Amino acid sequence: MSTTKKHLALLLTLVMMISMFSACGDKQDNAGNSSSAGTETSTQTAEDPSDDRRDINGLKLPLSAEKEELTVWVVYSGTVMSDLNDIEGVKKIEEATNVHINWVPVNLQEVSEKLGICLASNDYPDIIYPGSNGYPGGYNAGIEDGVIYPDIDSLIRNCMPNYMAYLEGNEEARREATTDDGKLMLKNIVGKYGTAESEGNYVGLAYRADILEDLGLDVPTTIEEWHDALAAAKENGIPTPFMLDTNGGSPLALSWGVVTTSSNLMQLEGDKVVCGYAKDEFKGYLDTMRQWYSEGLISPNFTSFIFYPMTPGSVENNECLLYSTILSAFTGRNYYNNRMITNESVYLQPLVPPAPENGVPLQWSEKIIAKDLMYITTSCEKPELAAQWLDYLYTDEGARYLWYGIEGETYEFDENNEPQFTEMVIHPAEEGVSPQQILQKYCLSWGDCWIAKHDISASHKISTAAAGGVNQELEAVGVWSEPSINLALPNRSMTLTEDESYEITNIQTTLSTMIQEYTVNYIIGADVIPFEEFQQQLVEFGLEDVVATYQAAYDRYYAR
Repeated sequence: MSTTKKHLALLLTLVMMISMFSACGDKQDNAGNSSSAGTETSTQTAEDPSDDRRDINGLKLPLSAEKEELTVWVVYSGTVMSDLNDIEGVKKIEEATNVHINWVPVNLQEVSEKLGICLASNDYPDIIYPGSNGYPGGYNAGIEDGVIYPDIDSLIRNCMPNYMAYLEGNEEARREATTDDGKLMLKNIVGKYGTAESEGNYVGLAYRADILEDLGLDVPTTIEEWHDALAAAKENGIPTPFMLDTNGGSPLALSWGVVTTSSNLMQLEGDKVVCGYAKDEFKGYLDTMRQWYSEGLISPNFTSFIFYPMTPGSVENNECLLYSTILSAFTGRNYYNNRMITNESVYLQPLVPPAPENGVPLQWSEKIIAKDLMYITTSCEKPELAAQWLDYLYTDEGARYLWYGIEGETYEFDENNEPQFTEMVIHPAEEGVSPQQILQKYCLSWGDCWIAKHDISASHKISTAAAGGVNQELEAVGVWSEPSINLALPNRSMTLTEDESYEITNIQTTLSTMIQEYTVNYIIGADVIPFEEFQQQLVEFGLEDVVATYQAAYDRYYAR
């Protein structure tokens, strides 16, 4: 960015800060210390006894005496409502805040393209929520380019008490929503109703419990017992008992303390970053998989098996006992329940890999609480109003309008004061209409717009009701998330500098290719160099530089 542009950005920052502090100055400095982000009270502040507006944890409603307007660009893939302002919950949000929103909805499939067009126009909306698509080049690049409001940190601390309450109540969420230089960012908060917590692990190992029962076998608890179970399945007509991942990896490698599913090749070992593929223990995994492959226990087509589209046919035909990768949504009898197969006996039971020798079970799951970024832009003439409007969406009341709709119509409170969907939603009167379609008329979030608070319990309530009260998907998440030791780095929340990213990108690409080729060839019995030479090759091609880079980023993350 040119020197002139930097000076203009600095001047703009000072002007905005002066405006912000005057507009948000009546907020309580310690509002974030509230025990609940959604506590709703009617109070008058000591600073202004005449202010009889409704108070939610320090946020005064309505936000303005006169009707205000903001333009909000959001990911939205709903198909029921053509005008988002016709959504019943959105109407209630406008009524509570006295802020009318000019929505710019963008379908998920078009986000990258339309975000680029939006940014190139130099005429930005007041707020941008691009979902999982971040600013091209990263958050700091958006500030340097003059697109993202340069002092969102101060806006958050002074105008967003309910968002602050979530961050101050959860150390991991606060860290995930903080830059390496200590500035707070705007992110949607994942959790159940009124909580901030991770969704858990939605993918993992699963076995055919019905086949194991037919074989008269107990559930194996060691690698040796799994070998025997796979061999028994082979002897009894299961053609390819184990389906590996296409790269030769599997969550089963956790039994050796090795991660084979990390896109950047890295994993944790205590507080140290390491590459699992370079660990001596990886050879133990490779040797075992090579033996199993030679015995016909692993599918010879594992390198071309695409799990999500090809698994239904595989389970329909009883091809495998153990699957390396199954989504939680398809565990239990859910393939049959969703009419994806006709084999009623299929039951996919989630499985935690056996613990490493003399150890405890492990998991690899990047669990995120403060997830997708939102931006207030430099085009916003009233950034403090934009921050306050967003803060309302983090209150329990605002979140209910986003996820549950209207009390007495789409939900009622239960004895624990938690919203539960009504029969109108769970069992729509009109044939062929789903609960999700009903809720799109009432709630913004059911169009896959997860701005502000992402209430994972809302969708759980729908799926549990549809399953007759037994939610096999959630049970799978619970199984895979149970191990207390997680080897995953917080990759989506860590930040590499521009120089770091430039220095290691090509190295990582080369290493990934080397590792996959070696892993697959080793397992299928092709000629390969000894494992010790492979380890040395990884070092020669720059592995230590990659590890050091991620260690530095990880250390910065935990210093936030």
